[in-house]
Amino acid sequence: MAITFINSTALAITAGTASTWSILTHSSRMGGAAFIVGLGPASSAVTVSTITDNAGNVYRRGVARATPKPAAGAELWYAPNISSASTRVSVTLSGNSSGSMAVGQWNGVSTGTALDVTGSSAITANSTVHGASEITPVNANSLVVMFSRAHASTMSPTALDGGQSAWVTTGGAVRTIGGYIIQTVASTATGQWRTNTAGTSGGVQHAEVIAAFNDTATPVVAGGFPGLMLCYGVQ
Repeated sequence: MAITFINSTALAITAGTASTWSILTHSSRMGGAAFIVGLGPASSAVTVSTITDNAGNVYRRGVARATPKPAAGAELWYAPNISSASTRVSVTLSGNSSGSMAVGQWNGVSTGTALDVTGSSAITANSTVHGASEITPVNANSLVVMFSRAHASTMSPTALDGGQSAWVTTGGAVRTIGGYIIQTVASTATGQWRTNTAGTSGGVQHAEVIAAFNDTATPVVAGGFPGLMLCYGVQ
């Protein structure tokens, strides 16, 4: 099944700091789809410990930006084959932090081995050009998702590069941008984005993560062909 984007929600955690966050999922949910969660703590010392939701879906960490990073962090978590009853996603952090989070919903992501290759990047000096390390999915028909958290809010307007579509914008969660690409052929993908497209920003620092996810196509058996089945009969 080809992967398709369904919807997303985003939230800025700005009222003080907390070690637990939560976000309502989109009102339209599809059972069997995948949730991909982007987390951007404002504190570089804070990481995500666990993610749960009210329907008992299982969330796994896909990739987290390690050091060095600015006064911001970035992580991607995912839950394949979700229940449509999931109305709220809850996050436990290693410490108190403000920040931002987003939940994207895609149909057609593998319910077996969903995660493919990952990458991350960060800069600790102001710039108007930002991007995670380029990745090349192993399989065709992959979904590549990027999530980036900036250290300051002076990052508008923004533009995505490399044919990405937006799934998170600064309008949904300040200091945050996310992009995705649904590939038909496995090829190198970038999570690059730019600020200052209209000359209004002096640049920001960022922490960013990028990951590829497989679709539900039948895997290739070593030495064989997709979907090949050998049948034996008694003669």
